[in-house]
Amino acid sequence: MVCYKEFHWFEFSCAANEMDQDEQPGRLRFDSFELDLETGELSKNGRRLRLQDQPARLLVLLVRRAGKLVTRAEIREELWGEDQFVEFDHAINTAVKKVRTVLDDDPEQPRLLETLPRKGYRFIGSVEHVSPNALPDTGPSADPVASEQTNDPPGVVADSRSLGALHAPMGSGEAETALLSAGVSRVLFIVIQVGYLALYCSTLYYFERLGEIFSGFFDVTVPNQILSLIVVTAMCGIAVRLYLVSSVGLGHPSAGRQFQRLFPVVFLLDSLWAASPLLAGLSIGIGLALAATAGLAYLPFSQRTLIRNIYSIPR
Repeated sequence: MVCYKEFHWFEFSCAANEMDQDEQPGRLRFDSFELDLETGELSKNGRRLRLQDQPARLLVLLVRRAGKLVTRAEIREELWGEDQFVEFDHAINTAVKKVRTVLDDDPEQPRLLETLPRKGYRFIGSVEHVSPNALPDTGPSADPVASEQTNDPPGVVADSRSLGALHAPMGSGEAETALLSAGVSRVLFIVIQVGYLALYCSTLYYFERLGEIFSGFFDVTVPNQILSLIVVTAMCGIAVRLYLVSSVGLGHPSAGRQFQRLFPVVFLLDSLWAASPLLAGLSIGIGLALAATAGLAYLPFSQRTLIRNIYSIPR
């Protein structure tokens, strides 16, 4: 009986130790990142990164099971359970995208997070435990001057973004490393599309006066072919802008790739319409018209930058 009790206690102790090793909160290091398994806080080279609650929990799940497949069903159960009703496929894709964004990981050539089509995801980075007494990794980006001025520990760099992340509650912000978050970039992108829609519609509204405006500004008679080109491009522009507003505004996951494919058409269309402020040169002055033309000429590139921020498309 004594032997049995001793053996039973030994077996229970081994199982408890294995459970402690698997479940014990701590910190894990991979690449240049450190992840706190208890709080979900992520840092890079000693600098705290901003990550929402669900993406942080997803990252903890993936890193805990590094090298193993984590199915989408397991992610759904871990992040939402069975009592919540959401559009899980889109929610999982969004969480994975935010994790990749903060890790600066390319889904086409992953170094940390690998996608297994129709199965799930696997963390492929090399993971090691961090000793509780280990000093923070200073890294090449640590600024000792900034650390001294902000009274932070060595290796922790405080800037406007990292300070905001330290004081922001989990889940209150986007997991973005860019200057603009995905939400702000989406709003700016839609504002640009609405501006183009207003430009096209106002041109079509005053279509009967276009010939007169051209003649007054350029002192030439405008051929009907040019007027027809204006009408056709305005109608095409309205269709393109409505598509971009609906797809990007509603957060369609493939809108970023579609815009990349559509960009040559958008660039050509916007380049043609960049000269439209010159038509109002007699009313607003030639200087202001030229300034507006220069601004419109830049907008195609700003739209591409905003799309990259929204959909985490690598440059």
